[in-house]
Amino acid sequence: MREKIHRLAMKLGNSPKLALIKMIQGGLLFVFGVLVLMVSDRVLSESLSQEIIALFGLILASCGVIWTMAGYLSMSVLRIYHMLQKRDEDDAN
Repeated sequence: MREKIHRLAMKLGNSPKLALIKMIQGGLLFVFGVLVLMVSDRVLSESLSQEIIALFGLILASCGVIWTMAGYLSMSVLRIYHMLQKRDEDDAN
């Protein structure tokens, strides 16, 4: 299990361009989810369908936050981990 996590961290930390793309996608997904929430609040009349659409918007916004956090962690923390591991491997050789 630890080896799988290590390989995943090395893979994600090796590509800052991909991490930035993930952050942008997550931000856009979050904004779209908030937009759905606002539309359901302001445009739709009070009903069960309004609540279901609002729940859908909340789920979209939550997924956007999680996706953005994954991109941010890949860009910062995992990148630092990748650099430290690479330096340790270079020092060992």
